[in-house]
Order: sequence, then C-alpha cells, then structure tokens
Amino acid sequence: MKSKNIWKYGFNWGSIVGGIYFLYNLLGFLMKIESSIFWSLLGTFIIVFGLVWAMANYKKNIAKENLSFGKYFSIGTVMCLVIALFVTLYMTIYTLKLNPLFYDNLLIQYQDMLDEMGLKINVLDNSEFQRLFQISFLPSSYISTFIGNLFYVLLLSFLLSRPTFGAPNQTPSNQNYNDYVPYKDVKEDTSEDDEKEEESSEKQENKDSLEK
Repeated sequence: MKSKNIWKYGFNWGSIVGGIYFLYNLLGFLMKIESSIFWSLLGTFIIVFGLVWAMANYKKNIAKENLSFGKYFSIGTVMCLVIALFVTLYMTIYTLKLNPLFYDNLLIQYQDMLDEMGLKINVLDNSEFQRLFQISFLPSSYISTFIGNLFYVLLLSFLLSRPTFGAPNQTPSNQNYNDYVPYKDVKEDTSEDDEKEEESSEKQENKDSLEK
C-alpha cells in the first residue's frame, strides 16, 4: 500500500475500491434496490471518493510532495482499469446466476426501441444477433465503465494538481528572508553612529588639550 510504483499502488487501491463496489452492488441486488437512482448515485460517490482518497494519500504519505497532473491521472487510470474488472465480474455473475433473464429482457427493450423508431428489424428471432450481443456485452460493459470512471479521473486530476490544492506549506525553515530594512530604522542607526563618533572626537580633543 505504500509502494511508490504507480502501477502497484493503483492496482492495490483499485482492488480495494473495486471490491467495495462489488459488494455494494451485491447488497443492492439482495435488497432489491439496485435500480434505484439514489442507490446508483451513492455507488458513483463511492468510486469518486475512493479515487480522491487514493490520490491524496499518495501525495501526502508516499510522494510527500506536490504531484503533477500526469501523475494523478496515471494513478487514477490504473485504478479505473482494476475497478472496471470488478464491475465486469459482478455483471458476469449477475447475468449468469443472479438474473438469468437479463439478456432476454434487454433484447425485448431493444426491440421495442427499434419498433418505436419505425425500423423493421426483428432481433428476437435472430439467433445470430443474440449470440453476438451476448458475446460483446461484457467487453463493452468493461470499456464503458472504464471510460465513464476515467472522466472523473480527468476532472479530479485537474483539480488536485492546481496550485491552490498543491501549494507547499511555508515554514520558517524554508522561507527566504531578504535584506530589506525600513528607512526609519536605518536613519536612526545612522544618527546613533554619528553621535558616538562626535563624542569620541570631543574626548580626543579634550585629551589633547590637557596634554598641552
């Protein structure tokens, strides 16, 4: 978890966030609320929060310095690759075990959409189309999940790499002091020096007069 290697660090945190999201989706299915808008938004929040936490943790505890946009983006990209794997794993289990009629219901919705558009295409009786649809669904699900999360990574990387988020803390040890001295102080110091010189010159004159 404390590796400076971005691939290893991103894989570890991506596995954590992806695992949590996997269990979250499974819990939503068991509670019969996986299609709720609120539940979906909460799931998105989990992913975004995990991305922010991992990026901030790398900067604070691993690199211990300000990070560039590219480094933030690299960490987030690796995490998105791993998170998308967990989402695809859940969808595989969901379509094969939890909801075996998923593809049938999805094809029916697709057919209704084609009918509304006035296209005379029958996908329900086309076994070849159904086979290709099922084969391509999981890979396309992985790609769409990855691209969707990558948008959040792009936005977060831009925000976290801005100077307002990454400016170093100034401490007395690293501040550069200049030699500026107020004019008033310089003037006072000069007058004091002049007075001392006059006093010493008067003493010297008195001493010379006495010797004579």
